[in-house]
Amino acid sequence: MYNGIGLTTPRGSGTNGYVMRNLSALRVHETAADRAAAWDVAPPKHREPDEAILEHERKRKVEVKCLELQLQLEDDGLDEATIETRVDELRTTLNKDLASLAPSAKKLKPSDTHGIAAAKKAELDRMARALGTRSNYTEGDAFDREKQEENKMRRMVEREERERKREEDKSKWLEQKQKWEAEKRERDRLRRREEDRIRREKEELGRRKERMPPPPVPAFRDRPRDYRGERDRRSRSPRRERDVRRRRSPSRSPPPRRRSPSPLQSKRSRSPDRGYRHSGSVTPPSRRSPPPVVPRRSRERSESPPRRGRDRSETPPRRRGWDRSGSPPRKDRELSLPPRNESDQDRGRNGSRSPRPTGRGRSASSNSSMSVSTGPTRLQILARGSNATPLVAPRRYASNVVSELPTSPSTRYLKSIYDFSVNTQSAATKNTIALGDEYILPVYARPPFVLSHGRGSWVWDVDGRKFLDFSAGIAVNALGHADPGVSEVLQQQSSTLLHTSNVYYNEWAPKLAELLVTLTNKEGGLGYAAGGTSPSSSAAKQGAKVFFSNSGTEANEGALKIARKVGKDRWAAATGGKVDDPSCPKMRIVCFENSFHGRSMGALSVTSTEKYQMPFRPLIPGVSVGKLNDLECLHRLITDDTCAVIVEPIQGEGGATAATEEWLRALRKRCDETGAVLIFDEIQCGLYRSGNLWAHSALPIDCHPDVITMAKPLANGYPIGAVLLRDTIASTMTAGTHGTTFGGSPTACAVGHHVLNRLSDRVFVAHMKEMSGYMNDRLEVLPKWFSATLQPHVRGRGFIRGLGFNDVSHPGEVVQLARERGVFLLTAGKDAVRLVPSLNVTKEEVDIAMDVLEGCLSSLRG
Repeated sequence: MYNGIGLTTPRGSGTNGYVMRNLSALRVHETAADRAAAWDVAPPKHREPDEAILEHERKRKVEVKCLELQLQLEDDGLDEATIETRVDELRTTLNKDLASLAPSAKKLKPSDTHGIAAAKKAELDRMARALGTRSNYTEGDAFDREKQEENKMRRMVEREERERKREEDKSKWLEQKQKWEAEKRERDRLRRREEDRIRREKEELGRRKERMPPPPVPAFRDRPRDYRGERDRRSRSPRRERDVRRRRSPSRSPPPRRRSPSPLQSKRSRSPDRGYRHSGSVTPPSRRSPPPVVPRRSRERSESPPRRGRDRSETPPRRRGWDRSGSPPRKDRELSLPPRNESDQDRGRNGSRSPRPTGRGRSASSNSSMSVSTGPTRLQILARGSNATPLVAPRRYASNVVSELPTSPSTRYLKSIYDFSVNTQSAATKNTIALGDEYILPVYARPPFVLSHGRGSWVWDVDGRKFLDFSAGIAVNALGHADPGVSEVLQQQSSTLLHTSNVYYNEWAPKLAELLVTLTNKEGGLGYAAGGTSPSSSAAKQGAKVFFSNSGTEANEGALKIARKVGKDRWAAATGGKVDDPSCPKMRIVCFENSFHGRSMGALSVTSTEKYQMPFRPLIPGVSVGKLNDLECLHRLITDDTCAVIVEPIQGEGGATAATEEWLRALRKRCDETGAVLIFDEIQCGLYRSGNLWAHSALPIDCHPDVITMAKPLANGYPIGAVLLRDTIASTMTAGTHGTTFGGSPTACAVGHHVLNRLSDRVFVAHMKEMSGYMNDRLEVLPKWFSATLQPHVRGRGFIRGLGFNDVSHPGEVVQLARERGVFLLTAGKDAVRLVPSLNVTKEEVDIAMDVLEGCLSSLRG
């Protein structure tokens, strides 16, 4: 039987055998009380222990004494080497005389076996208490130093694990506590903000009511007395005729004064188109209100027979604050414009542009082009095959844009409206700016305010200031801010399939690609003539392909890669060489001055602006730079070694300068002669910003490119980019030659499909062209009024326009002055101010932006 230290004894011949026999007997037969007194029971008669057991006892006692000395020295704080030396010395000394440590077998009586076993148990218990271990360890553990060290390390690890878990639990609890406190602070902040907003609205409502004039007198009271008999009294109901006679009767007391309308109703009464148009949507239940007074001319044109009384079916009842489409009032709707400094002379001069009500339901001018929605405002679903794309009902815009243009600069905004100094910043603004300065890479110089929300062409900051956004997120927000249709598509698609990667197909990427190709085929571009159904025969192509990316920079990077591979393919086909031959010379790229194609290393290499390139040189080699609209440089720049030429048909960042048709035709011809791929970067000027689908759509096909890159307005702010290329160019790309993780995601393509459907609507395009034409008329007079400040010609076309300045320091000053007057503008290049509003901007908003710009130029000149 194994006894713990390597000695084996026959069963029943030693103390271990005795204990096991007694434990077995107790376990089976005896009670708990008997088991407790098991060691007091007299041992049975058996033979005396032999010499091997005595030798074991001697060795055990040596180890016990050594262990006791080790524990004592450890308590004294001695180092481990000293302890080990002292313990070895004691073990050597005791092993020299083992016979003295245990009695001889000849001197023992048979009953002494029990005493040896009892002493052994006492020793084991004492060792257990000294070591701090459990009392049920075996005897051999006391003599196994490696096992003792292992147990010691295990206990240390367990203790450290318990402490670590305790610290983790504590940190988690503290983190959760901080999260709860942060959520509580955020709830309190939002509650206080909502209370402040409601309070400000109430105060503003009170101020408006105080400033509000009495109800306007009906138009017929201002007419001469002899005109009364000429009125067509048949259009009046008897009840209304009786009311008129009662008001004119001097014997009766005057009628009670009507209550002043609310600000929302007052604003609606100033609409140029006051007639109520039933849109088909459900009208909210409300109190019956009297019908509006219809002008005499409208009554004469009416062919319907006169009705007795009031026909309530003509004018659906409306609740105060509800719009004509039946939509409930929005709390964030604010129809008032930013405050302005207006003189009496200026108000008289601009009366035609800012009509004031002269009668109930009538305005002083009928030439305003404010848009009036005749369709329902709720979102509709336009089914396409088995799928459906949420779309907003087509918006009907008034076409009467023609109005009297001003004859002198506006003086409404000579003074600033907003102060952006540190003293005027709220605590929320200061905290947000400080947080950004601490944790965001400082690569932007931002103005000192924080935007919180937007609607259409307007945005608000956290301090309640309102701005007209004529930068549109740098030509991105084609449909303005917080568009309901875009929001619904985002919500619907993100709740079904947000991202899949390009390992798999998704349903929206092919649909958006098809829409891009078919619109290009219909409206012109990439070798397709406007209104054609097939590409030009000279283009030698059968179709087009699309590659989706995440941004415009990625789109340009992809286009350059594709052009480089096409160049190698064409060189290999012409010379019989290999595509992967490093000696292939067809690798040079041509770009042009004042261009901007992105900030990655490849796109930056063809962005020929010193301030952008200088910190990051050396860039990609083999890039030649020409000058836009310079015919003489084309033959020198574009050679047989050129694989790609990239150009913006209308430069955005470079100053809103447009390439001429003659120059683009010569550029196309030179690329065909040398076998270079022509890339049009229409990231900013494409997708209807210039008035057409592409900036080159209206040009002849001999001015068209091989590749088009796009991005900014395609999803109204949701990140997406794309490369549209002819099939003859796309054929060089095979599986694995290019890729992207997030490009062409279901969400991005669903939003892009919705936005592009909206932008391509004929009514929308017509309205955009009318508004851009009106803005152009307002811009064209500025160089005449401010000839000392502005260059003689307005740059760009459509809704990408630029004003050139004679002094390069003036554009930044004008942008800052406009911001202080509540309008966002952008600089362009070194000497221009850029205007890129949302494509659905209204005439009233154009007037505000132009008045502010005129005020800024006047302040700059003064």
